[in-house]
Amino acid sequence: MAIFKDIEIQKDQNSLAYLIKEVLEQKAPFTESGQNTLQIEPSIKNSYGVITKQNEITRYSVTLDVEYRLYNKTTKKVVFKNKVSATSDYSAAVTFTGFATEIARKDTYERLANTVAEKMITEILISNLSEYAP
Repeated sequence: MAIFKDIEIQKDQNSLAYLIKEVLEQKAPFTESGQNTLQIEPSIKNSYGVITKQNEITRYSVTLDVEYRLYNKTTKKVVFKNKVSATSDYSAAVTFTGFATEIARKDTYERLANTVAEKMITEILISNLSEYAP
């Protein structure tokens, strides 16, 4: 995966971008000072799903959309850009504490970050396949 040795990930703009950056760095050998920069712009959408008749459980659906660009730091030319998204759900019961609900939400964000990171890595590899093929 030589391509990732030429890519650095842009400094984090928010906690969600930071979370995605951490997952990307765990999955591929990105560098700290590459000739290309990966710019990540995440956005999140929350929606309520199923609410039981007795209002005991609320199901939340969370969609993470990430627009990303890979550009050359010197020329500022965009080498590759795309958008990925992922959706996950979590439930919160009336009997849950605020802490338990927050942990469920956090776990959902981590799952989403993992999913979009895998998609981004795959798409970057595919887009550069011919350049790095033997």
